[in-house]
Amino acid sequence: MHTHGPKRIYSPQSLEWWFERLSADWSENFSAEALELGRTIYRESEVREVELGANDAIIHRRVEKKEDYTVIEWVGDKPAVRSSSTDELVAQAIAVAGLYEIEELVAEEISPLPAAPLSPAALAKSAKSKLDAPKFASAPAPVAPAVAKPKPAEGEVAREFVLRFHPVEKGLACEAFWVESDGRRVPAYGAGSASTLQLSSADRAKAIGLATYARKAHFHFHPEQHAYVLELVLEIPEFLRNGLPQWRKHFTVEVDPAVRALQAGVRGVEIEAQAVRRSGSGIDLRWVFRAGGQLLTPAEVEEVSRQHGQQVLLPGVGIVSLATEQWEGVQAWRRMTADLHLDALPPYLVFSLFNEARWKVTLTAELEEWKQRVLGAGAVAAAVLPAFLRQYQRLGVEWMHHLCETDCHGLLADEMGLGKTVQVLSLLTARPLKGKCHLVVCPASVVPVWREEVTRFFPQLRVEILKADNDFLGIPGPALWLASYAQLRKHREMLAKVEFGYAILDEGQFIKNPDAKVTHACFAIRSAHRLVLTGTPLENRQLDLWSIFRFLLPGLLGSRAGFEAALQRDRDGTIDRLRLQIAPFVLRRTKDEVAKELPAKVVMDLRCPLTDRQRVEYAKICDEGLRRLGSDLGTAVRERSFSLFALLTRLRQACCDPALLPWVEPEVHESGKLNMLLAKLAEVLAGGHKVVIFSQFVMFLDRVRSLLEAQFPDVARYELTGATIDRQKPVHSFQSATGRAIMLVSLKAAGTGITLHAADYVFLLDPWWNPAVEEQAIDRVHRLGQTNPVFVYRLMTAGTIEERIQALKAEKKAMFDRIVGKFRTEFDLSQHFASLDSLIKLAATPEAESEADLGEG
Repeated sequence: MHTHGPKRIYSPQSLEWWFERLSADWSENFSAEALELGRTIYRESEVREVELGANDAIIHRRVEKKEDYTVIEWVGDKPAVRSSSTDELVAQAIAVAGLYEIEELVAEEISPLPAAPLSPAALAKSAKSKLDAPKFASAPAPVAPAVAKPKPAEGEVAREFVLRFHPVEKGLACEAFWVESDGRRVPAYGAGSASTLQLSSADRAKAIGLATYARKAHFHFHPEQHAYVLELVLEIPEFLRNGLPQWRKHFTVEVDPAVRALQAGVRGVEIEAQAVRRSGSGIDLRWVFRAGGQLLTPAEVEEVSRQHGQQVLLPGVGIVSLATEQWEGVQAWRRMTADLHLDALPPYLVFSLFNEARWKVTLTAELEEWKQRVLGAGAVAAAVLPAFLRQYQRLGVEWMHHLCETDCHGLLADEMGLGKTVQVLSLLTARPLKGKCHLVVCPASVVPVWREEVTRFFPQLRVEILKADNDFLGIPGPALWLASYAQLRKHREMLAKVEFGYAILDEGQFIKNPDAKVTHACFAIRSAHRLVLTGTPLENRQLDLWSIFRFLLPGLLGSRAGFEAALQRDRDGTIDRLRLQIAPFVLRRTKDEVAKELPAKVVMDLRCPLTDRQRVEYAKICDEGLRRLGSDLGTAVRERSFSLFALLTRLRQACCDPALLPWVEPEVHESGKLNMLLAKLAEVLAGGHKVVIFSQFVMFLDRVRSLLEAQFPDVARYELTGATIDRQKPVHSFQSATGRAIMLVSLKAAGTGITLHAADYVFLLDPWWNPAVEEQAIDRVHRLGQTNPVFVYRLMTAGTIEERIQALKAEKKAMFDRIVGKFRTEFDLSQHFASLDSLIKLAATPEAESEADLGEG
């Protein structure tokens, strides 16, 4: 009995009239907000009275003693609403709740509907027999109405009402059929269906019951498909599990076998990259997409990809979702390989695929065998290798030989001083390419070093040096071409006309900037085999490594944009994956690992107290800099980097020697570092040792030279700076000198191409930002051929910017060790210091206090 619903006022004629109107989907005439609020009003039983007229309905709502009413009329084929509420949304929502109540009423009372109006007594009796219908629930399927399957009226023939569920592109479709006595099926809706007026009262009850059930389960009628469709794909699994069993109690239900896939819920798309070895040296790549183990067609993949990670129903497959990141990864891969402009993809790209967690990779047996060969070890007959090679150098040649045999290219990243040059030259002679020229690109200062190494160890190789009047096209015949990076850039147009056997980039960090012209010139080199030599592959940032591998193995690290985005998104994870990805193509050995015969290297920091004059000048520069730049270090880095650099340079000059400042002319004793250096040199030179002194500031080296002339007039002195024209002359003189000797070297000149292992003491007068620069300088002395322990003294002033720079360098070294064995990265000052003040301000130190005490004494 209907005891908890609204008061109902109606007649059989009005029920019949409203049944005709509710056979269509009225919900599409209301906004989503009105539908949602209307369902809430319906669920909360706020509708107090429903009065059905001959062609309208009045819905009364009461909430907290406030009453509103809404009149629903039918204009054309859709409802029109008038209301006492001034809130249009509320008015529409009351109409929605009223239509739900009318549907419920019609579903109960129209079965079976007498042909003639009921008498008042019969109407009252009918009203008493009504059972309470459930309110709208949030679950996709409603609870069944209280009225059971209707019985036919006298003289009527009941027909079976069959519902058929099957998937369509828009969702789950429900088609309805009448089954005639002869077994024929007649569509309940659409072409070939009977009009509502031709239905028996029992059939009409079934039809309106379906409409009620469908609407409450969020099905909407689609005229073009003549079916109800549940388009909310995420509600389909819940409906199939819990709603459909309720429908079976009241309807004959048939379910297409394809519907079972929908009950499983959302299935993620699995991506597989299938690589096949082509005839020749390339591979073909086929992308395969599956959902629930079922292969997706290209059209289905396209449909899923357009949803941008949202769920989509694929008939015959199920509810499918393709993660945006997965699809973007595939698309990025396709773009990247297209940008290579190659007839066939190089096989080494499978290592890039295997680094992807977003998809599975399948290789043919032939390609898998090739991959395992790459990961394995190679060997070269001992007879073809020079006898003078050390064991680790033999292994290096074998490693490069192995990569060449497997159509791969490599980065030889041995620590400086381990003989990378001789290893490469040994490869060229052990694995010659008949009739081919080879190319070595290196800094201009290193060209003579390569020529000397060839002359000394491999005189059978013909050497040509690239210059304005001597180029690849003008000189016929096989040769080993030596080219500076600058000369290569000038001859870039010729590179398209020649293909080398081996192309080697020495000091490969020179192409660290992928936007530089010299880098693009290197990218344009055509060769069968490519090698990069460097001890500092990540001198400043990870993008340097991308640039190096863009030369070596284009595509291995993906596109530049994708590489940078990955670093920004997950820097630590990307660095770890990067190390695994490049591991087969990188060989790095340190002196500690492979050259056990090398003597130890001892590095010590000497904290030099500032003199009073230095403290005054340092503080003055700090105050002036903070006044001009402010204390916001991040802003200074971004917007006034030149001024910031000038400030830091002045501070470092003050730390070295006030005489470096334009406005100061101090005496010798006004530099704490010079005082410390002279004291240490007295001890070292007394032992008969050779010394190398490095500084970034050439003016500081000039000051040191003047002091050495005065303090140690009988000690031989040599100099090597950026202005030195013949670099080898002072180097040879120092190396061959007997007894004590001192070499003054600027850090800029010390980076490449010189050997100073006759010395066993090193003084670094000023710390530099990049640890690679200092290590390169030290390795001029601590390298193969050194027979003595090497002692390195790093001079730095306590409590100043120098001390803070040294702390940052330790962080850079830690990053260097994380990536390729042991690679490098850059740092951002603003990430390490809260303010400019915290970076540069002079801190109180015990050394300063001691110096002050000495001054007072």
